[in-house]
Amino acid sequence: MFTVSPATPDQLDDLVTLLGQRRFFAEKLDAQSRALGVLLVGRLDGRPVGDVWVSFSPAPEAQVNEFLPGVPMLVHLEVISVLRNRGFGTSLIGAAEELVRSRGHERITLGVGIENPDARRLYERLGYAEWAHGTIATGYYWVGDDGARQWFPETITMLVKSLR
Repeated sequence: MFTVSPATPDQLDDLVTLLGQRRFFAEKLDAQSRALGVLLVGRLDGRPVGDVWVSFSPAPEAQVNEFLPGVPMLVHLEVISVLRNRGFGTSLIGAAEELVRSRGHERITLGVGIENPDARRLYERLGYAEWAHGTIATGYYWVGDDGARQWFPETITMLVKSLR
């Protein structure tokens, strides 16, 4: 049985065992404790198999804050590779949309890398549409469990969905 629910701090080790990324999950759980977002975890028979961060804080990109102020953002949707294309990612997105809607928001957004057409097709199939403001040159830092920090540049397109 597949379920989606917010992560709790006591689940950190389980998340890391299956999905890795200790620092990412620790940071998101800390941010969740400060009401900056919600880390939703998809579980299959009780074991974590995917996640998505629902951010309620300002985006790191100025253009997003200018054109989509206050719009919650989906970040870091992932499902373990052996379980992809089975509807789990769609279920995680649906749970995220319901969370956002339950908090009174009428739209949701996400950035998708221009080099990730498979993800874009999924989002478009679920009703997300490209915004009219072009691409954004951005990136992210990845901090390994050893503490090494590496910058990964990325060009993204913002997709937006009405939740009405």
